[in-house]
Amino acid sequence: MSELDCARGTGGRLDRTRLTVGAGPLVGPVLARVIAIHASRAQLPLDRVGDALLIADAIASHAPALAADGRVPVSVQSEAGRLEIRVGPLQPGSGRRLLDGAAIPHTGRVVERLADDVRVRSGVAGGETLVLRLAP
Repeated sequence: MSELDCARGTGGRLDRTRLTVGAGPLVGPVLARVIAIHASRAQLPLDRVGDALLIADAIASHAPALAADGRVPVSVQSEAGRLEIRVGPLQPGSGRRLLDGAAIPHTGRVVERLADDVRVRSGVAGGETLVLRLAP
């Protein structure tokens, strides 16, 4: 089961999409499309859109196993020159596990190399949210 909530800004204001995707084969395609739309709205150059799509793949590959109930909650926000992706809440300790799980030998943590800012925030209920920001 999936949920979707969108808010579209105008005149360069913030656009936001919140979605929850049930673990399964649609996590990757749904996240990739939503993130690509927002990367475009953020006016990111094509290479940064590609980076955002690689991050979407990493989230889709690793987040379902780390989500509290098998559902992946994601919020994607964009405004001119900035894209923000929030994944969570996830189980405690899962933010780092997601980043570690996306590591490639001899390259390291791919998500941290692609995003301009990576943070793991603890929530009041004990869960974690992974916050990723990309800019041109």
